[in-house]
Amino acid sequence: MAESAEPIDLFELLTTGRAGPIELGKSTRETVRGLIDPENVRADNYYRHDDAESAWCIYGRNCEFFFSPDLRLRSISVDPVFGRLRSGGMMATWYGHLDLDVGRHPVTFAGAKPIEIHTLPKALQFLNKSEFKWAIGGGRERDVFIELAESSRVLTLKYEVNAIPVDRKDNAAFEIDYFLSTVFILDQAVQGG
Repeated sequence: MAESAEPIDLFELLTTGRAGPIELGKSTRETVRGLIDPENVRADNYYRHDDAESAWCIYGRNCEFFFSPDLRLRSISVDPVFGRLRSGGMMATWYGHLDLDVGRHPVTFAGAKPIEIHTLPKALQFLNKSEFKWAIGGGRERDVFIELAESSRVLTLKYEVNAIPVDRKDNAAFEIDYFLSTVFILDQAVQGG
């Protein structure tokens, strides 16, 4: 039986720098390394191999952690498992509307103590809240980037758009759907590159 995930609220991490077992600028390499199962660690070394001036990084199965030269947590990147093509052409995605009202969905990365990151409550409704400074922009191929800033911390949410084939009797049809493809949070006050 899988161990239940410890919730990490991204808005709490953005506003306070701390959520669950993670604290930006404070959590050490050992703390983060202890959260990821050994079989899911793809890298645990300098970003540039054998370069002691390079930032330290830990790559998990679908997450990346970057550290300052004194090994304090600087940034986290998580790729949710949603939105990827599966065998048989089935796509695990959020069947939201074009207004991206997709509800509150967790992002989980595999670890010794799995962490569940709550990505968005009611997707873009938080943009109506005055406590966040935010910007929204587009990328290649209709991707949408939402950036929220608080103090020295910046949270970036990347949504990708997919055209999903659906069966409409004799004709092929497509539905357009957005899904959260990347969650990235950075504390710019923590030294590193």
